[in-house]
Amino acid sequence: MRKGDILSREKDTGKTNYVHEILVKGNGYQICRERVLAFFNTYQLVRYSHIDTVEKKSLPASSPEFEDRLQRAVLRNRRILNDLTRELQEENVLTLDDLRVMPQGYKSKMLHVITHLLDGFFGIDTCFYNLEEDSHWVSDEFRQKVKALPSHYWLLYIEAAV
Repeated sequence: MRKGDILSREKDTGKTNYVHEILVKGNGYQICRERVLAFFNTYQLVRYSHIDTVEKKSLPASSPEFEDRLQRAVLRNRRILNDLTRELQEENVLTLDDLRVMPQGYKSKMLHVITHLLDGFFGIDTCFYNLEEDSHWVSDEFRQKVKALPSHYWLLYIEAAV
């Protein structure tokens, strides 16, 4: 085990602050901010002691920078997923049969985070979250919705503390 408990990494790294970018639908920044804060207030898997939406770092979909920022945010999630799957492979988890005999511990926790990224559960490892699709990605169909009505979608920049 090279890292520590993957689900409480802040104990190993001393990290207690997190940054997330959230894609959300709403008529203006304030409505989007309220929707994101309501999500965090009711979400049971991650609890932060403080959440700040940073308006200066948030973007409406109508911004020329939006598509590039969205792509980079999704790619950060993809990198996390790739790193975790590579690390599982380095730990000799190569087939589905290997999962049947996997002991509870570090490897199963890596798999847990991987499945959260794939199934859409928000976690502290989430760099980007699509609140509208409950996903760490953006479907082609949803991209078309955003392009058709860019004034109603925002990418909110979130700073949070445990």
